[in-house]
Amino acid sequence: MTEGAGEVARAAKNEIVLRELNERLEAHNRWANRRFSEWVCECANEACAEPVELSIEEYEAVRAEPTRFLVAPGEEHVSLRIEQVVEREERYWVVEKSGVGAELSEELDPRSS
Repeated sequence: MTEGAGEVARAAKNEIVLRELNERLEAHNRWANRRFSEWVCECANEACAEPVELSIEEYEAVRAEPTRFLVAPGEEHVSLRIEQVVEREERYWVVEKSGVGAELSEELDPRSS
């Protein structure tokens, strides 16, 4: 793997870890039964701790595709090396991985195991 590919893989893996955290939060958010629940921004920035509000239905729509991730709205949450914005909502954006990031996302999708 080249150095650039290694950086892309690290960024994608960080986002995958955050997706796994949101998967664990889903049970709590369903139990809380609120209109909007807080989720963790799944961007590649390891220092990001910005909460993102989505309904359970919105979250499930993002999860329908293993290459899609939710991020806080704003360009600073998008890594153009590994993803593109496919949906922009006021409370959240959805990004879709490509290349190595997409391959890792599909391979490590907690819903496909």
